[in-house]
Amino acid sequence: MVYRLTLSYRGTAYAGWQRQPNAIAVQQVVEEALGELLGREPAVVGAGRTDAGVHARGQVAHLELGGEVELRALVHGVNHYLPEDVRVLAAGAAGAGFHARKSATAKEYSYRLSRAAVLSPLDSWRTVRVEPGIDLGAMREATALLIGRHDFTAFALAGGAHRQPRRTILAAEWIDREAELELRIVGDGFLRGMVRSIVGTLVEVGRGRRPASGIAALLSGQPRSAAGPTAPARALVLERVDYDVRRSPGGVSGGARAE
Repeated sequence: MVYRLTLSYRGTAYAGWQRQPNAIAVQQVVEEALGELLGREPAVVGAGRTDAGVHARGQVAHLELGGEVELRALVHGVNHYLPEDVRVLAAGAAGAGFHARKSATAKEYSYRLSRAAVLSPLDSWRTVRVEPGIDLGAMREATALLIGRHDFTAFALAGGAHRQPRRTILAAEWIDREAELELRIVGDGFLRGMVRSIVGTLVEVGRGRRPASGIAALLSGQPRSAAGPTAPARALVLERVDYDVRRSPGGVSGGARAE
């Protein structure tokens, strides 16, 4: 039977979602916690391979078990064995064809900047400070050019599976909350390091180091060196993963949430 989990984690202490041979990853601690609960470690497949230091509010994963398991156990029982910076938020039974990554139709990420003169230590672990005078108007103009289907090679870090560098950005906007700026970006998929590279390039636009219109030229398969720097991982959050239950055989039937 296939089960779907919704997870949240603070990625600071982890080498990303996917298991690593020489570092601790979120996938590993989730599988180990399930092993403590079930007596064996099942393989857990995540919807996205978040990089080292990246957080998640709504990561989705699936696992296949030989029999039925109480859904509350997959939430509260697993959380009992997880470290405090990783939590299962919800669990549900999914259809046999459900695959956390392959069935996903869209993902949303957020990235937080702060224009505060001094960044509070309560925020510094998940926010990147920029100068108060950064040009938000220019950044928004450049961000609008990302919408649509483009070749994002210029924004892809080395080491990812980039056989198909074309991705569709469905929505992208900057939310202005006084000192805080938050980028919300939704796409049908993202290359390794893509959002962070986009942010680093947009910040260069905001600092007047490249024109907003120059983003268009980067969306035609230019090399990574043509775009801006990769923004720090600590301010990036995987907010949610979307599934089209009409097309995917893996809709969730029932479920349990943490309470």
